[in-house]
Amino acid sequence: MGKGSTILATLALVIGLGVGAFVIYDNFIVIPQDIPSENQWYDFHSGSYLVQASEAWGTLSVISIDFDVSSGQTVHFLFIGHINFDDSSAPSSYVEVRFKVDGIIFFFPRIYVRRYNTVTPGGLLMSVSLQHYNTTMTSGNHSVEVVFKGDSTSDSVKEFSLFVQTFN
Repeated sequence: MGKGSTILATLALVIGLGVGAFVIYDNFIVIPQDIPSENQWYDFHSGSYLVQASEAWGTLSVISIDFDVSSGQTVHFLFIGHINFDDSSAPSSYVEVRFKVDGIIFFFPRIYVRRYNTVTPGGLLMSVSLQHYNTTMTSGNHSVEVVFKGDSTSDSVKEFSLFVQTFN
């Protein structure tokens, strides 16, 4: 192999590796930015909701979201918030959080947080998140809410947000 052929082969190798690296970067590493904003719904609230008596489901009604699903779309739900175990609540009190879609409370996924600590003057504040992907929702209009329950009426859910996104 001559000197010219070696330089040409090296140049072709460098170009090939560069193009291959770009294709991998462009198709697998970069997060796509083409999700239309009309397929996203978001709401937040900085207030606090106390756990109801007798372990009844309470609704975080200030962040109820109505959304549309087209045929074949997947729906992503994301809830982020705080659970506050008050310093006066029982040492083993709990709070549970679930999604409620079209009036039906989902059994799964759920957040179930139990307080085992009583040495926190001023209470215990825990960050929580709950997300769900649903590939089987029928096309049309739907609504989602977040429900919660617990066994101590001094505990609460506070400073929370809800995000819904549909995509193909």
